[in-house]
Amino acid sequence: MILRNIIVRVATGRKLFEGTLATESIGKKILVMITGYKVPVTKLKEKWHVYPMEDINNDLENQLGRKLIIVPRDEGRNEIVKRLSTAVNTGIINDHVWATPGLPMLIFVTIGLIVSLLLGDIVWILVSFVLG
Repeated sequence: MILRNIIVRVATGRKLFEGTLATESIGKKILVMITGYKVPVTKLKEKWHVYPMEDINNDLENQLGRKLIIVPRDEGRNEIVKRLSTAVNTGIINDHVWATPGLPMLIFVTIGLIVSLLLGDIVWILVSFVLG
């Protein structure tokens, strides 16, 4: 995903983090770049398995700002998408927002099972290789 984000940045020339997102910490930005990518809000509405990684918030001066969400949850997804859609329609933010695909953990567990059945314990193999 990080490679995809870098390619899009170079190809389009658009900033990855604009507005109030630029003030987020480097750690959050790196995590978002590793786990997410930018999509139009319309695709976010259409695809139920894509979760927004940013939200609209009101700061102390009653100005609308954006904040990054590192661990998106399914419970508030629809409300966040509505807020983002309203902000795009009113012109407060641009159409592309950070999102992440919601991959079920079952996929990763299945891949781990297949790898362990075919190769064995990878950690033990690496430790044995390093220690000789």
